[in-house]
This record gives sequence, structure tokens and C-alpha cells, in this order.
Amino acid sequence: MCTIGVETKSKRSGTLIPDLFIDQYMTRLDGSFIRVYLYLLRHYFGSNPDRRDNADFSIEAMADSLGCMEKDAHRALRGLADAGLLTVSLDRDKHVTGIKLVDLFEVPAEEPRRSVPTKAPVSDAVTAGVRTAATAAVNTDDAEDEIEKPDYRAMERAFSVDNDMIARFSGDSEYKDLPGALEGILAGQLTGDWFRLMLFAYDRLHFSADLIYFLFEYCIEIGKRDARYMTRVAIGWAENDISSVDEAKVHVVEFDDISRVVREQFGLRGSFGKLQLDYIIRWGREWQLSAPVVCEACRRTMLNTSKSDFRYADKILADWYKKGVRSLDDVAAADDEHATKKSSAAGRKTDAARTNRFGDHAQREYSESEYSSLELAMRNRH
Repeated sequence: MCTIGVETKSKRSGTLIPDLFIDQYMTRLDGSFIRVYLYLLRHYFGSNPDRRDNADFSIEAMADSLGCMEKDAHRALRGLADAGLLTVSLDRDKHVTGIKLVDLFEVPAEEPRRSVPTKAPVSDAVTAGVRTAATAAVNTDDAEDEIEKPDYRAMERAFSVDNDMIARFSGDSEYKDLPGALEGILAGQLTGDWFRLMLFAYDRLHFSADLIYFLFEYCIEIGKRDARYMTRVAIGWAENDISSVDEAKVHVVEFDDISRVVREQFGLRGSFGKLQLDYIIRWGREWQLSAPVVCEACRRTMLNTSKSDFRYADKILADWYKKGVRSLDDVAAADDEHATKKSSAAGRKTDAARTNRFGDHAQREYSESEYSSLELAMRNRH
């Protein structure tokens, strides 16, 4: 094995990353946590290690620099605190007032460290790494607490639309086509509470244009056009850290009527797996089948296979979808049609069995004298 030399002539300044972080933390941390940690290292320990001025640092600035949402930055801080890489100070309103990185260069290699959270989502309950403070100063002796999520409900109650907000929204290229698209869904003008909801989702919840569109589309699809209902759904998504259309689809599928009947008929508990969700999304959102129809398909699946076979149920539903089945009455009609075709096929098979190759030809008629001649010829043969 040959040795490879790695050289660089660059004289640029850089940020020193502790080996301990690379060896024992980096491979087990979520990628978004690593980005935030490196950002913090660069901000505090980069080319100017003596800088400790918080004036040019904020959660908003960090989220903007990393191209993520503020709630994702808060989630990363919770995860890093849980890993023991930093401590966070909060004021009485639960706003972050200080972040203190643990100096891993000073941590002895043999010193036991906290378990590092895996790449699975970190829960909102934050352990010993997060601390609360009544002032902006970092105080590691304070009682342990958690970084709470924003109170979206209180935020919505206090929300008001102003000209500056409208100007920012109008100047954002991502959202320029959104009002027209929403009016297409609503089949009317985007006014009043609907307009307010759109700006609330944009300015406070930081929803993408696609997610706002899906919010309206989903609520109208289930027959809930009221803006107040839509607002409650939007807040629920924010509280569940939903930030993409795919996440929203999974969330709504987990709690819709089709998921409920599938669980009941198949005797399932807990969350669905990805493949199971794909089937449910196809049955409900793509094929627009009703819950009673899906329920009947699952019932027949259990009767015929005695197990929760999603593939078998999918074959039943695919056949019904091709036939335009949308209700249990349509299912009954499809069953009658199938029974009629089966009966006709059985009748044709019976008729075919009665017919043989000798019966396909016309039979010759013999006279009485011809029969007598045939009889005499047979006697003379003997």
C-alpha cells in the first residue's frame, strides 16, 4: 500500500474543528445539526478568535445564512445541547439570549461524554444541555429548561397585515403566482381572512408557496373552506414541525378517514410504513376513493387472505377504480356485472360441452326401402 501525500498552498484563514467532534460526534449527528455547529464554530472561533460580540449574531441571521427556517435552527440547537456540545440561555419569554460552546479541545479523551442523539428526529424535550436565564448573560448554574416552540396561537391572535408585509410578499419571487393559484382553488377572490391566512403562513409560519397552496387545496378538498379552520390546520402543521408538502401529505394521511378504516379492518396500530403510506395516498388522494369503498376492499382482503395484505387490497381497488367505482352502490353494481359475466361464461361453456364434432353436419334421411336393402346386404355378408 502506497502512502498518498496531501498538500495545499492555500494561505486562507480557516476554522479549527476539534478531532473529538469528528471522531465521536459528527458521524452520529443529524446533518442539519452539523451545519449549525460548524456555523457557530466559524462565527466564534474563525479567523478572529477573540470576537465575542453577539450584536451581529441572531437565530434569524443564522437561519438565513444556512438557508433554513428558524424553527429548524432551534431544533438543531436543541439537538446540539442534548449532545452536550453547547448550552443555551433563555430569557423569561423563552428567547435565546446566549449560546456557549463546550470547548472540546479541553475535554480529556477518557472523560465520559453524553450519548449523542442519532439522526432520528429529536424530541422537543431537551435535557441537561439547555438552560434558562433571566438575563442575556450565559449562566450554566441556572435551572435546566427547554427551548420552547413559539406560541403560534398567540402569534396568530396578535397578527395584523401591514403595507410593509404586503410589499415584502409581493417582492418575493417564490410567491408571485400564489395569489392567483389560490383564487383558482377558491373559485373566487382571495380576500378577507383568506388573504390574512396567506400572509400569516408566509410571514409568521414561514411556509413555502407550495405548502400554502397545499394547505388551501387540502382543506377545500375535505370540504372545509372556512379560513378559521384552515388557520387551525396551518398552526397544527407548524406545531408538528411540518415544513414541506411531502411532510404535510404524510401527516394528513396518518389521520384521515381512509387511514382509520385501514387500521380498523387490518387490525394495525401505530404509524404506517412508507410502502403502506404510498398505497393509502394512492387510494385516497390519487384515485379519490371514499373511505367506505376502501373499507370494503380491506374487508374482502381479510376474508380471502386472512392477513393485512396491502397489495391484494390494491388489486381490488385498482379494478374498481378502472370501472369508475366511487361508492358502495357502485361496488354492488360492479359485483352484479361480474356475476352476470360469470354466469354467461358458464352458460357458454355448458353449451359447448353439449356440442360435439359429429353434430356439426346435416344428417342424411333414409327411406324404409333403403333400410330393408341395408338389412338384406348385411345378412348376405354373413
